[in-house]
Amino acid sequence: MDVLVERGFAGTSVAEVARRAGVSKGVVNCNFPTKEDLSGEEVTSLYRDAGTKITEATGDGDSVIGELATYIRSNLAFVAHHPRHVRAVMEVAANMRPADATPGGEDPLSAHLRELFERGQATGEVADVDAGVLALTIRASIDTAAARATCDPTADPRGHAEHLVTIVRRAMQAKELR
Repeated sequence: MDVLVERGFAGTSVAEVARRAGVSKGVVNCNFPTKEDLSGEEVTSLYRDAGTKITEATGDGDSVIGELATYIRSNLAFVAHHPRHVRAVMEVAANMRPADATPGGEDPLSAHLRELFERGQATGEVADVDAGVLALTIRASIDTAAARATCDPTADPRGHAEHLVTIVRRAMQAKELR
């Protein structure tokens, strides 16, 4: 992770990771034959850890709006606690695309939010807004706050979360858009 943060994806090599770990390149290559494999493990590990923390925080909320507020807060609290990890993952995400990835489609994080909004719309708790647009808006805001937190020591991910919760709560409860 440190190599990714300090040198970026392009400057990261399996040899440098091995050197810093105090092992031979062959030891690293045994588990991670390429830089992409090694970097992919960093991404998987962070998402696993973040997913566990966010799932523990959200659980089965009493309301869709309450569950969403907890989701936003727990996402950005994780960012506040793990800025170097988040920066490493962002470095990988910006520079590495799986060879078999097809462009387009909805990412799993946005899909989860869209489904949450649709559930709230079905019960009447959430206003009739485009659930997909709202999901993308929230993910973009969380991701932008995360990016800022990784490089700006004055950034306040928790404060961002509170403002975002207020904005989204108002949008979701609006009966008519003006």
